[in-house]
Amino acid sequence: MTLLVAVGAVPAWHRDAACGDLGKLFASKKPVDVDKQRRVCAGCPVLGRCAADAAAKRKDQLPDLIMAGLTRTEHPNGRLVNARRACTRCREKKPLTEFNSKKRGKFGRASTCKKCENARQRAAYQAKKAAAS
Repeated sequence: MTLLVAVGAVPAWHRDAACGDLGKLFASKKPVDVDKQRRVCAGCPVLGRCAADAAAKRKDQLPDLIMAGLTRTEHPNGRLVNARRACTRCREKKPLTEFNSKKRGKFGRASTCKKCENARQRAAYQAKKAAAS
């Protein structure tokens, strides 16, 4: 899969982009590769056009890739940059990055934070283990 396929309709300015032939690198979500992607974006001659194109799109239209040096969750129009949410278990307000992804959840995130969800799963496992003994 190339970057061109992942993003959909490709604007004319994209043929001058530094990421144009790096589809395999830009398809990876590994932290090491994300850092490499950011470095490629930093030296791109059409970074401004790419950022403007990303800003013109809604969150659901942004590819799940690095675009203009930012991930989908970091783009301001993604509404996830400074958003916070209260966990339904511990009632603490936390950044959305503290919640697991969930397609149907508010902001695309689960209602319980990762810490509370892990504690719930551990307790369920211990109860199942005790019942089996």
